[in-house]
Amino acid sequence: VNSMKQFEKDELLRQLNEKQLQLASVMSQSDAHASKCIKLGLNFSETYPSDYQAYVKARDEYNVNEEEIARIEAIEVEPEERHEEVEKD
Repeated sequence: VNSMKQFEKDELLRQLNEKQLQLASVMSQSDAHASKCIKLGLNFSETYPSDYQAYVKARDEYNVNEEEIARIEAIEVEPEERHEEVEKD
């Protein structure tokens, strides 16, 4: 896609940014366990495998979305069509 209407671009970006917030929330949920593992010298992926898998899945999707957001932001917006009113006699 080389161009799109502004409202289409805005909606795609809104949806992706909303998803990014959800993914960031998933990633942050594992922070407490990850910190605990670091402090105790434990392997996070072995100690909390389900947390680790959820984190990796969310992180990977987040990174793909970041690339998609950059791609969409680079798309040119089509100029809006102007409709001139024609006076009727």
